[in-house]
Amino acid sequence: MVSIIRRVSRIISNLVGMIVDTLVSIISSVVLAIADLVMIILNFIILIAKRLTFRFVRFAKSLHARLGSYFPRGSKSRMSRMIIYTGLTRNPEEILGVGLIYSIMLSVMTTLVAIALNLSLLMIILAAIIPFSLVWILLYLFFFLLIDRRTSSVEKVLPDVLTMISQNMIAGMTTYNALWVAARPEFGPLAVEIQTVARETLSGESFENALISMSDRIKSYKLSRSVKLMVQGMRSGGELPTVLQEIANDIRTEQNLFRRMRSETTSQTMFILFALLIGAPLLFAASLQFVTIFSTIFSETGISTASSTLTPHTGIISIQELPISPDFFWKYAVITLGISGLFGALLIGLIRTGKLSAGVPLIIILIPLAIIIFVVLEKLLGSLFVGMMGF
Repeated sequence: MVSIIRRVSRIISNLVGMIVDTLVSIISSVVLAIADLVMIILNFIILIAKRLTFRFVRFAKSLHARLGSYFPRGSKSRMSRMIIYTGLTRNPEEILGVGLIYSIMLSVMTTLVAIALNLSLLMIILAAIIPFSLVWILLYLFFFLLIDRRTSSVEKVLPDVLTMISQNMIAGMTTYNALWVAARPEFGPLAVEIQTVARETLSGESFENALISMSDRIKSYKLSRSVKLMVQGMRSGGELPTVLQEIANDIRTEQNLFRRMRSETTSQTMFILFALLIGAPLLFAASLQFVTIFSTIFSETGISTASSTLTPHTGIISIQELPISPDFFWKYAVITLGISGLFGALLIGLIRTGKLSAGVPLIIILIPLAIIIFVVLEKLLGSLFVGMMGF
């Protein structure tokens, strides 16, 4: 009897195991099928998204190019020259079209916000004009910074390149071979331009014209002067290695003078930064508190714009309400700090490097920082004066 029960239980356990295994295999097959279906659907969605993105990008580029084609020829020519100076390979009409679309979109958005806030007609007009102009200013500022950075990178390594070309020519190389050997990767954009000169020369362009074209693609007076002296030296058959070495020495001397000028003008730079970031915000914050306190006093004591006269022994004193409000003075302070930050950044760049363009990146830092410091000081002084006056 016991053996029969054991056999029955064994059979039942085997049946249960078979059922469980069958259910697990069925469930796993279903899960795998569902996962495969999900992956097929996701791959299909990704493929459709890629195709739609590609078509949208192509449509956007064609739209940008078409909008940019309506710009005047002078604008397209200036943008093309700026693109060449930056070393980019973009269509100027496409860049102009992108700027036009973004400027219009931002202008429409700010105009709708101004209308929704029920602002005055003047504010609505300003909300439409200022963002439109701001997009173009930022676009040209971006290209301007790229050009300046590329020019600085080229002029920084130019003395080393000229010295290497001179030494290679002294060693017996031709001008072309000496220039080609000097195209090392660590020289950055200048090495790329030298390689372009080599390719143009191999394709049939004369070596002199290729050099002149290289100087036209980089906005650098030092490089242009060096190329002209190289071309004149090759035409006249003079001592070109000596000329190149002298040019390199002159550029190094000039760079050393700029470094010395930068170190000697640190105190002037610190004074300008102190005036922009500490002095002016502190003075404006304190003045705003005085305007706020006197306006509060006049409003609480009921003194109107009409003068109230007192007649002490010393004479007649006329007390009148302040002609400006705290809100007006706050706006005036912010605008003044913005203008001061603009010209202060340009002045710092001019003092340290001799170029106004060197101060352009500081504009983005100094103006917001000065306004933030003014707002913080205004809050701190406001809490201090409120505690003292008991308002």
